[in-house]
Amino acid sequence: MSNEGTNSGLPAPRLSVVVPAYNEEKLLETSVRALRKTLDDIKVTAEIILVDDGSTDKTGSIAELLARVVPNVRVYHQANKGIGGAFLAGAILARGDYLMLWPVDMPAAPDDVRPYVAQFGEADVIVGCRSTRVGYTVLMRFNAWLYPRLVTLLFGLRIRDVNWIHAYRRTAFLRIRPTQEGIPMLAETLVRLRDVGATFAEVDVVMKPRLQGVASASRFRVMRETLSGLLTFWETWRMERKPQPKKGTRAPR
Repeated sequence: MSNEGTNSGLPAPRLSVVVPAYNEEKLLETSVRALRKTLDDIKVTAEIILVDDGSTDKTGSIAELLARVVPNVRVYHQANKGIGGAFLAGAILARGDYLMLWPVDMPAAPDDVRPYVAQFGEADVIVGCRSTRVGYTVLMRFNAWLYPRLVTLLFGLRIRDVNWIHAYRRTAFLRIRPTQEGIPMLAETLVRLRDVGATFAEVDVVMKPRLQGVASASRFRVMRETLSGLLTFWETWRMERKPQPKKGTRAPR
């Protein structure tokens, strides 16, 4: 981890934004500077934690430079663990009252962040809900319709948009231990927070075109891995909820 930009002597910020980055040398500087400006414009005290997720290009060195020249930016380097694993690493290092995951290719204008900040202190979990899916194929739109319904069926959790930007109260988030490191980590986090009694709020947000590339969810491999991860978590979750036999007694046959 870099010690650049830690500002450890300052009061804890209101928000910690974790930005996972894997081979993002083309976008990282532009994205981070835009995010920093947005956070300053809406006047929320915030730190940005860049997680270099095993990049093989210049992402790591660019992140180190940004931590030196952009206020309240920190860097953590790790082996590749996917977006979920990168967020978990950043969350452990975070100091803010709330946590958010912000992809590098996500536009960051004040109106993109303000709906979440407006709910700080009102709920433990703030779920961003998109009214439309920009750049989605027909198959991706079907998956976006199906996935939250599958989460409801498996876990009894009724959330309009499971796989978008969420904000978590850090003290609540640290009470859980997500097991998934990919996209299913988002659904698992919501389920586990619900199970420990966290309060939820949903906010309407506008999805904008990505700064570059296409959504990873458009790839069949990612679709398959997401479904597999969700079902793996479901099996784990079911086992965790089964009553354990009392010590000294035999389980019924």
